Formats: sequence, C-alpha cells, structure tokens
Amino acid sequence: MGKEKPPKGAEKDAVTYLFLIEDTEKGTVQSTAQRMKEINGVSKVVKKEGGQCSLYSTRGSPFDYVSVITGITTAAAVRIADEVEKRGTVKATLISGIEVFSTH
Repeated sequence: MGKEKPPKGAEKDAVTYLFLIEDTEKGTVQSTAQRMKEINGVSKVVKKEGGQCSLYSTRGSPFDYVSVITGITTAAAVRIADEVEKRGTVKATLISGIEVFSTH
C-alpha cells in the first residue's frame, strides 16, 4: 500500500483521538446537572490543551459516549483521559487515528 494523501482540508499527519466512554455504576446514577458539570470540566481541559472536541451520545452501543478530540498532542490526550476518569463516573478507552477519507 502506498502513501495515502490526506483528504482535502485535512492537516497532513494530524492525529484524531477517540475516547470511547462507558458509565460506571457511579455514573449511571448521576443527575443531568452533575453530568454537565463534568462535561464542562473536561471541555475546559481540552481547550487549555489547545484542542477541540465533540461528544456523541451512543447509548445502546457498547459505549455510552464517544468523544472526538483534535488539535492535541499524545501527552495531552493522556492528561485528558485522566481528567475524564478522575471522578470515577466513567471509564474511557483511548484510541487514535489519522483521517483517510472525508465527505467535506
């Protein structure tokens, strides 16, 4: 397989981090206000690290949420994962990838 060109508009070799998030027992009983407080806290950390993120509800799948974060380093991704998990309400699996196709 030869070298693939990034899709038009995609930064060459830019890594996207996907956080596959599952609620823990503690997380399943959180109020909406508590959940939003946690989301806002993580969002602040992502912005501080220079990144952008989107959060998707994926209930009914093996994960409750998927967060897509761009514009950060690998070290920042690890720090963000720690922030996501520090309250014990969710467990995050971190994976990374580069964009190979886009419909933009």
